[in-house]
Amino acid sequence: MKKWMLLLLAALLLVFSCAGAEETKPSELLDLWDYGAESPVWVSSAVQITEGIAVISPVSLPENTEQLVVSDGVNFWEVRAVIPDRTGRLATVCFDEDETKPSRYTAWPFLFPRENVQVSDCIVRDADEWGSRINRGVLGAEELIRDGEACCLLTLTGPVSPGSPVLGEGGRLLGIITEEWAEGINRYLAVLPETIAGTLTEAAMLLDGMPGWGEAPEGLMVAVEKNRVIIDWSGMTLPDKAEGEKLYMLLADSGNGYFNFVPAETDARAASYLLTPGRLYFAGIVASAGTPDTLPAEFAYFYVPRVKPLTDYGFRPLVTAIAEAKEDGKPPVPVTEVTEELLRSGRAYFYSSSTYRVTETVEGKSLLVTLTDPYNANYRYESSWIYGPEYMENDTWYISLSDMGLLSFLEDSGYPRGIYRMAYYVDGDIAGSFEFELK
Repeated sequence: MKKWMLLLLAALLLVFSCAGAEETKPSELLDLWDYGAESPVWVSSAVQITEGIAVISPVSLPENTEQLVVSDGVNFWEVRAVIPDRTGRLATVCFDEDETKPSRYTAWPFLFPRENVQVSDCIVRDADEWGSRINRGVLGAEELIRDGEACCLLTLTGPVSPGSPVLGEGGRLLGIITEEWAEGINRYLAVLPETIAGTLTEAAMLLDGMPGWGEAPEGLMVAVEKNRVIIDWSGMTLPDKAEGEKLYMLLADSGNGYFNFVPAETDARAASYLLTPGRLYFAGIVASAGTPDTLPAEFAYFYVPRVKPLTDYGFRPLVTAIAEAKEDGKPPVPVTEVTEELLRSGRAYFYSSSTYRVTETVEGKSLLVTLTDPYNANYRYESSWIYGPEYMENDTWYISLSDMGLLSFLEDSGYPRGIYRMAYYVDGDIAGSFEFELK
């Protein structure tokens, strides 16, 4: 499987390097066929990312994937592995090209980091069971959060199949259709490039047990262990700076409009972060005379993998919610409806109760509380966690959202209407989560 791990990492590097690529003619889709029946059965379109690697929707995958082939309409290649991601929305297909290459293949450049996209410039490239292709126009697009991840709800000019790519101006890959929306006509959900990159990363990790990160500038090292990330630039030759400027190590979440940064020219040239799982980040050195507000010229991309539910010491969540402090000196009470007035009042708390079993105090565990808004911006709060015998029957705790600083950006920019998601992680595993809607 070493070959496929290398190809998957090459696919990731392609994703990460295409942000500034010149416009190129988009490639045609490949097709996935099942030769296990009496006659070949078309399974789905396949969006080729790099040599021997394609991404598909697994909706129509047969139970037996041992006789699948990939075709460009002229040539056929045996499928060596099909690796669904954890969400079940996408799957990575590894296939043998040998010396024969797809006749129409040119890599689709990804549109990433996000840039302004005009709906009128977008199409969805559809395919049917005969390999015929048709372009569907995009009439409307709405970004939303689904199962904790950003995706896009598209209204199209006609029906399409899961696995069809969403293309922007110049053939840039904006996403892949994964399912039809239950309400309305010709409405579909599409995952975004961040999710596609995550799918490739998870496949690489599964095949070789290696964390997936993009190629960093020389001397910049990124280590990922669950949701703990250490960025080390001690071996890096720092870039030049102009008079009056300082150098900063900048960390950005792909969904955020703000940056985290620390001075880069100190003796301690490493920084440790607890980051939100299931998201894509990039880091690099930038020169600035004030607060850094631009991306570095060179940066490393890395994906923090999704994590498993917390089960240590028989942990079981009881209540995870927003609570309101109604009386001074008394615990806040969980609420069933969250309003902007409550969030702005300073009375809103993150509230959690859980149960577990320990015979002695266990310390030194990390705690991360996160808030994701309807636009997929993500805000984080770091602390520590203790398992205690005196708390284990009903370990209840609460922290003011204002004190955690999770609302500071929203206080200034305004609270968008839609679905918000909160979660907390203990030592890298997800301990509890919930959603609420601001109407």
